[in-house]
Amino acid sequence: MGRKFQMVVVAKESIPENMINMGVGAEKHHRVKSVFLDKITDCQLLIAIAAGCIYNNALICFVVEQIGINLKRIENEFFNFNHAFERVSEGQRYISLPTAQSPVEQNCITFAFAKTLKVQAVNHSISATRSALPLFQRLLTILILLMINPNGLLAQFYNGSNMTFGKSRVQWSNTIWFYYRFDKFDTYFYLNGEELSQYTAKYAAEQLPVFEKRLQQALDDKIQFIVFNSLGDLKQSNIGLVSDQKYNTGGVTHIIGNKVFLYFDGNYLHFEQQIRAGIANILVNQLMSGGSIGSQMRDAALFNLPDWYKNGLLSYLSEEWNTSLDGRMREGILSGRFDKINRLEGDEAKIAGHSLWRYLEKTYGAAVIPEIVHLTQAGRNVQNGFLYATGVKFKQLSRDWLGWNKQLYQNGETRYPQEALPLKYRSYRTFSRPEISPDERYMSYVTSDEGLIKLWLVELQTGKKQRMFKTGYSTDEKIDQSFPLTAWHPSSDLFAFVLEEKGKIYLYFYNLNDKTTESRNMFDFQKITHISYSPDGKQLALAAVRKGKPDIYVFDIPSNSHRQITDDYYTDLEPAFAQGKNLIIFSSNRPSDTLKPQDKPENQLPYFDLFAYDNNAKEPLLKRLSNTAVANERAPSQLKPGEISFLGDENGYFNLYYGRFDSIIAFVDTTVHFNYFMEASPRTDFTTNILNYTAAALSDQSFVAARQNNRSKLFKINDLHTTSHDSRDSTAYMRQVYKDFLKSKATPLLIKGSRKSFRSVFRPAVLNDSASPGNQASRQGAFKISGSRRLDLLNQGKEADISKENTPPKRRNYLVEYFYDELTTQVDFTYINYSYQPFTGGGSPIYLNPGFNVFMGVSLNDLLEDYRINAGVRLNTNLSNNEYALSFSNLKNRLDKTIVLHRQSVEDFGETAYTRTHSHQAFYMLSWPLKEILTLKGTAIYRNDMTVYLSTDQTNLKRKNEYANWLGFRGELVFDNSRQIGMNLFTGKRWKIFGEYYQLVASKATNFVVLGFDFRHYQRIHRNFIWANRVAGSTSFGKNKLIYYMGGVDNWMIPKFGQETPIDYGQNYAYQTLATNMRGFQQNIRNGNSFVVANSEFRFPVFSYLLPNPISAAFIRNFQLIAFGDIGTAWTGINPYDPSNSLYTSYIYNGSLTISVTQQKDPLVGGIGFGARTTLLGYFVRGDVAWGIEDAHINKPVFYLSFSLDF
Repeated sequence: MGRKFQMVVVAKESIPENMINMGVGAEKHHRVKSVFLDKITDCQLLIAIAAGCIYNNALICFVVEQIGINLKRIENEFFNFNHAFERVSEGQRYISLPTAQSPVEQNCITFAFAKTLKVQAVNHSISATRSALPLFQRLLTILILLMINPNGLLAQFYNGSNMTFGKSRVQWSNTIWFYYRFDKFDTYFYLNGEELSQYTAKYAAEQLPVFEKRLQQALDDKIQFIVFNSLGDLKQSNIGLVSDQKYNTGGVTHIIGNKVFLYFDGNYLHFEQQIRAGIANILVNQLMSGGSIGSQMRDAALFNLPDWYKNGLLSYLSEEWNTSLDGRMREGILSGRFDKINRLEGDEAKIAGHSLWRYLEKTYGAAVIPEIVHLTQAGRNVQNGFLYATGVKFKQLSRDWLGWNKQLYQNGETRYPQEALPLKYRSYRTFSRPEISPDERYMSYVTSDEGLIKLWLVELQTGKKQRMFKTGYSTDEKIDQSFPLTAWHPSSDLFAFVLEEKGKIYLYFYNLNDKTTESRNMFDFQKITHISYSPDGKQLALAAVRKGKPDIYVFDIPSNSHRQITDDYYTDLEPAFAQGKNLIIFSSNRPSDTLKPQDKPENQLPYFDLFAYDNNAKEPLLKRLSNTAVANERAPSQLKPGEISFLGDENGYFNLYYGRFDSIIAFVDTTVHFNYFMEASPRTDFTTNILNYTAAALSDQSFVAARQNNRSKLFKINDLHTTSHDSRDSTAYMRQVYKDFLKSKATPLLIKGSRKSFRSVFRPAVLNDSASPGNQASRQGAFKISGSRRLDLLNQGKEADISKENTPPKRRNYLVEYFYDELTTQVDFTYINYSYQPFTGGGSPIYLNPGFNVFMGVSLNDLLEDYRINAGVRLNTNLSNNEYALSFSNLKNRLDKTIVLHRQSVEDFGETAYTRTHSHQAFYMLSWPLKEILTLKGTAIYRNDMTVYLSTDQTNLKRKNEYANWLGFRGELVFDNSRQIGMNLFTGKRWKIFGEYYQLVASKATNFVVLGFDFRHYQRIHRNFIWANRVAGSTSFGKNKLIYYMGGVDNWMIPKFGQETPIDYGQNYAYQTLATNMRGFQQNIRNGNSFVVANSEFRFPVFSYLLPNPISAAFIRNFQLIAFGDIGTAWTGINPYDPSNSLYTSYIYNGSLTISVTQQKDPLVGGIGFGARTTLLGYFVRGDVAWGIEDAHINKPVFYLSFSLDF
């Protein structure tokens, strides 16, 4: 076949041995330079199979015939690789060459062969003489690529700043669900929730036709009411859980459905409000989006509502205006915070929105509400909806609404508590539950920072604080502020508090003397809403829930047992001992003072009065201490024997009242029976609501929690005094309530008399409502209404017959059924699952995406969102290399399990072959939430790669398929307490620490390890103006390594790759990825097997921050200006300044000489610049201009265009 050939390679860079062992070819990014001979030459190349290769045919046969070669004088380096054939077992391979016809020192055709770690020797060079042949006869290239393995491992790997985070839910107990089926809805429940489910059905049947008529919208499909026994149980569920973040925001449609999630907090009025809000939400969604999935997809892409619109509308529809809302509204109007309604968020947006819809109903009539909603949906514009329905532009409407409120609230004197305790007050921090010790040495209180709850103990004389407990985290979900409950032992040596932990209720006793804590599991109760000590310290009065009944209990501490006082469905709250242990006073909305067990719930009255239970006689009769028809009395507490304090909102604000007991002998049998009555008077006259209070028995002082200047604060009040009723002006709202009540009552029972002194709106307590009042003091200026009469008046206008007996239907077992949750149809630039890319030698830009493609996906959830199915396909432009993924998640228990199956096909166009690699991956993921914001994750990985050589010629037709199997494991510790307040805008913190290990099956020498971290913090500067910071780093080690190319941004649409920074091929790189963000540079401004980077950004949403009107256009609403700075480096060696870092060494090859040059460079690089972001057709688009800083030199600007959210 000719003479034995001399193996030569023409290249300035060697290809490391691991590229063969790992099955990674140089591909087209590592080209060897062509040799140009003197004339056209007929030749044939046969290349040997390399020993030790994982692919049998890794070195490809390539036939060259009739090659036109240009005459050109060049110099190339020759490297001798004859030793590479020493292990070839199939015999020698030859090359056939014609006799040379040009005056060269040695004629040969060069080819690439990579079987060595380093350049071995420099033999000699070729000098070619230029001839006069035309330029079109130039030889373009003769290249042979050794290995084809296009995508490497599939993993949740380090992919720039596109890391996944997310919160978790902790299931402390397993539940078995049942349900009742009705015509228009079903109610789902579990153990001890049957009564709540029946109450839901009864109340929903009454309210559904009312809302259908009010909104002029019939229900399209059945409602599923899912009832939880407590908010704690709901927070254990997977309802609404978003476990990770989607960086591509376009084309995602959340299917609304007809599910309503309810929880019971011990107050049936709150529970009813949730049912009304759920019904209203479903009907409004039908009005806004229609019932079809197509309509919802259209609205998801083109339409968005401001916070005040939807939340305010639901609040307006489901909740009557009350003193709490009125107080918050007054505060917002007088402070000026509500002047620009579109800048409000959270509760303030809901309250202002409620007020606006209420104003519209009063001004334009009730029919205008559904008309506005319908026209808003039809025109896809909030402002047009108001304009078409009212004939007035929204800007003018908002001015009119603001003027109307200012007229209501600016008249009259403003009175706030003056002496605020010296604590750190913030707009996001609430203070509640102050409790002073009986010896007045200590006070406890509770703070909540948007869900991060802390229990504090402060020494009043010194001001020294001690944090006794911390739980929760900052969240935008519903915050359970019903815990901790606190109470002081009469000795002041013990402090009791109740917590809900790990799905159970615990009662703790903290001993202030020896600093010890004792706990008890209160397993008999579903929820406890209040505790207070008896005077002897042996008992606790509890307000607690069992089987849906919020009743009063006496808990005996020594015996760890309890005695039930009430046994009905009325809402009984805040019990306290009085007159020693003779009385238990509590607040209730019960219509009668007769105690009797209830098997079925009755409708709840809207107002609360005070009742007293005779703890000595233990008779089934209560003493009614107050009887106000349209006001509330709550939170009674004994000051000293014969005296109590409580809160009342008779004048429109919850103020502190003082009550004095007296008694008369009612009758005598075996014991003496007393009739107790109470004279009450107001002690404060603030124009803000007192939320909680604690009163001292030894001194005449109290501590109250109230709002002032948009802050929740704790105040000390020393100058308590009795205030006459004449000096206390009622709010406009309360005056209107009394006026409406007078009009609505059938026969007012007015107790006549002059009003010269105030004796409260309470009539003295009697044994029962029908008993003779005896020698009781007259109550001036009030209404005397018996229990049954009062019930009729407060429920007039309601069509439902509350005494109607309803037999529940058959109880059914819940079986898993699935519903559409999300549909995704989007233009995409990413793989369904990211993968490390094989190391290609560093010759061209690194793409961590497949380019332009279309992604379609569907997500299915079961009713309780415990089981989730996701399926997706990424359609390539040629439809031949599509990507498929299918996953199933079981989130029912604490240990979450997910199985993912993934198939990917990628083509590669080599110089000698056209290959298609089919990758099949399987993942088994386990997730163990340590708590809601901290999760430990582990993933087992299996991957099978099959490389097929397409039949482009006879040689490739004969080639066999090549297979590789990988096993891997990934571990992660993920923390996330961030809150999303807008597109690309967050507050809070999130971080991740991760490790990965990969092993090639049947090859112990082929493995690598990756360790890394990513910490992020988002600080709110003002409203939605955010300062975002990030620090990240990673390293790889093992037999092989991962190379990080620093520079550029994630999902850069037209990336560029820098060639100036040398690559150390001696590191045995097997795979590659990007280290971003490093703006101001191309990719590869630094590289190595380790990196660290820090990013800082100011994100300013221009129009949503500045404009006072609703912004319907997503392009304008999400437009942001960004100012940023980046700093970081990538390196080889122990640290960036290690002399072995490849950055400091470059090589120059000249003939037989190889020159090593050590250069002085700063490993750190940085970049500064600015950019803009916005949403375009549902996709988040980023544009940046940055100036790189290297070696104290500012480079020319670099422009970046990318499609992705920021870190």
